[in-house]
Amino acid sequence: MKKRWMALLICVLLLVMMVPGIANAQGNDASPVSAVSIRYARYTAAQFNLLERMVDAANRQIEIAVKFAQLTPWNDVQWLLKTVDTIVAPVFSYANSIGAVVVCEYTTYYIDGQYVLVDPLRVIPL
Repeated sequence: MKKRWMALLICVLLLVMMVPGIANAQGNDASPVSAVSIRYARYTAAQFNLLERMVDAANRQIEIAVKFAQLTPWNDVQWLLKTVDTIVAPVFSYANSIGAVVVCEYTTYYIDGQYVLVDPLRVIPL
């Protein structure tokens, strides 16, 4: 009987020692992804809406430029890349001025016998 109590006591002690390590394995943050609330953002909702409209307009212009480059018979890949850079520059400068994050997601297009990576924009809301 004494061995049984001793084995039970050891098991309980091991369990008590292991529970805090297992319970805190996930961390103290309840959300699965660290997210920042919009009220802590450095820009207003109107500025963010303007940025979203600028990104949508830039993406439409990029799509038109890609279609034009695909339909022409001559090699105009360098022209396309310069055009995309000129379209994207004002959007990035406005995003930096208000403190927002805009990223480029590269998409592969087949233009004039070669694969070209063109970067449509995407806004990362904070």
